[in-house]
Amino acid sequence: MTPHGRSGKTGAQPRPAPPASVAAHNRCGLGEEDPVAGSLSRPPRIMTAENTWVVVLAGGQGTRLQQFIRHTTGSDRPKQFCRIVGTRSMLRHTWDRACRLVPRERVLTVVTAGQEAYLREEACGGVPGGVLVQPANKETAPGLLLPLLWIAERDPKATVVVFPSDHFIWEEERFLRHVRDAVRISRDFADRMVVLGVEPDGPEQTYGWIAPGALCEAGAGVELYHVRRFWEKPDRGTAADLFAGGFFWNTFVLAGRVAAFLRAARRTIPEVLDSLGAAAVLLGTRREADALAAAYRRLRPVDFSRAVLAGRPEGLLVLRVRAVYWSDWGDPQRILRTLQRFDRRPMWFPAYAEALASGAERAGADID
Repeated sequence: MTPHGRSGKTGAQPRPAPPASVAAHNRCGLGEEDPVAGSLSRPPRIMTAENTWVVVLAGGQGTRLQQFIRHTTGSDRPKQFCRIVGTRSMLRHTWDRACRLVPRERVLTVVTAGQEAYLREEACGGVPGGVLVQPANKETAPGLLLPLLWIAERDPKATVVVFPSDHFIWEEERFLRHVRDAVRISRDFADRMVVLGVEPDGPEQTYGWIAPGALCEAGAGVELYHVRRFWEKPDRGTAADLFAGGFFWNTFVLAGRVAAFLRAARRTIPEVLDSLGAAAVLLGTRREADALAAAYRRLRPVDFSRAVLAGRPEGLLVLRVRAVYWSDWGDPQRILRTLQRFDRRPMWFPAYAEALASGAERAGADID
């Protein structure tokens, strides 16, 4: 499927030129190879086919964590650009994860206007692939559909993996094996998207939940189910019932043919797809900025999980993820619970603990 009938095909192994927004960043040093990277480590082995892409969603504002980030880092930057623990930002962790799946040039990152300075700070480690800058954050549906349309225009048979940039994953290699399974499955079930569903460790109210249906495939460590229903951010009683019922957390890590994503969007949010499609064909041209600005002015904020996944569960399969600690670092309580679990004490931790104890920071978290 290609937007507005333009094929843009370049063969079975396309190497497309970056959109204009990417090229502009490259002039500032973004996207260039780290000159010392080769002397530090061997490049990761590429494990999936060459027509697989990874879309990294990094355009969120992180409003729920603003007070926490301000207190712990002294800045108002969104969480994905923060080094909350260790020496790498959450975005860098996500890029490194993506580059273990696909060649660097097949990573496409979406940010929002105003975040370019934070992105530029990542340039010393190299920025893989391309960067699309959306003029405003209108939630995950526009943020995902824009790069999907860009990919579809250039590689219409592509398989796409979606990585949010604010996830903490402890058993990364085990998790990536599940992602590779999802890529394989999405090629076998070309009309479906595959979502990774993690086994929950509690009745979390701020996550989405997935009710698995009939077993679709089993064997060799794979448990694949049809999807019966989605719940987004349930109340306390419902979350307790979902946890007791053995349902899964929605990681929003997805795999599927680019055509399957766009088909699902066409059936659920056609107005969003139409607005972005008109602009996407102009990416990489002098009219890009004006076209994107006009498209985003017309868009309302739309959450992809609520509008597309929950709106059309029959177009989904869920792959069960076992024995992986996964956390969406969307609030301070989750971050602190994770740090406690793995006995991590970043430099900011003692001061933050003292602030919590004195009531100076209303984080709603218990670190005792």
